[in-house]
Amino acid sequence: MPIYEPDHVEYSITSGNIQIAMDDGRQLPAYWAHPTLGNRFPGIAVIHDWWGITPIIRRMANLFAQMGHYVIAPDLFNGQTAQTAQEAMRLVESLSDRGYQLVDDALTVLEDHHHCNESVAAVGIGMGGSLAFEAAIKRDDLEAAVAYGGFPHNYLGKIKDANTPICAFFGENEPYIKAEIIKKLKAEMTQSTFNLPHEIHIIPEMGHEFFTDKLTEKQREHSRQVLKETLRFLNQHLEPPKKRNPSSI
Repeated sequence: MPIYEPDHVEYSITSGNIQIAMDDGRQLPAYWAHPTLGNRFPGIAVIHDWWGITPIIRRMANLFAQMGHYVIAPDLFNGQTAQTAQEAMRLVESLSDRGYQLVDDALTVLEDHHHCNESVAAVGIGMGGSLAFEAAIKRDDLEAAVAYGGFPHNYLGKIKDANTPICAFFGENEPYIKAEIIKKLKAEMTQSTFNLPHEIHIIPEMGHEFFTDKLTEKQREHSRQVLKETLRFLNQHLEPPKKRNPSSI
């Protein structure tokens, strides 16, 4: 199982595939997961990697929902998933530069949703991690951004001016991102214009993927620790759930 049990699962949830109607008439396909209670919860946009909306992404969305978040995972590939790297690259190429706009739309939906307390984070894996970096730089209303992997190359020189706290995770054996790039990212994070508490974690014995069913038992322990650190970071920066006024329901 690629996503592991947290220490405390507090909320029963509902989940499923949805189509969100945007103000301009467009439909945004997404996977949606949230607690069944009618409180106002912090929101998380889970941004998938180049494989698309896979069972791993759905399990991650469910986990965050169980921990007390309103979660949307926008389907950037409109229902398509990849089985090979070649298929994944074709999907990425077909997405072109529309990816960030769809992520931005999903974050706006969460900000405006009546069950969200307007405290919102972007959490991305691989390609989604890159888009989480971009959201942290471009938006001025996010409370947190988490990137698992991601490709920070295009954002060096801009990270220091991000006004969103960023938590980035990279494997010790990361095959695609050179150690020099990660070193530059870490240095820039320490030069935050807004003195934000950015974090960067190098995970021992791990490669590019933290949440896959092909991990060794030792790697699974590291994966569990990544999730614990993620939840700690989110709890630090997101507002806790709020009870709703019955008269407003």
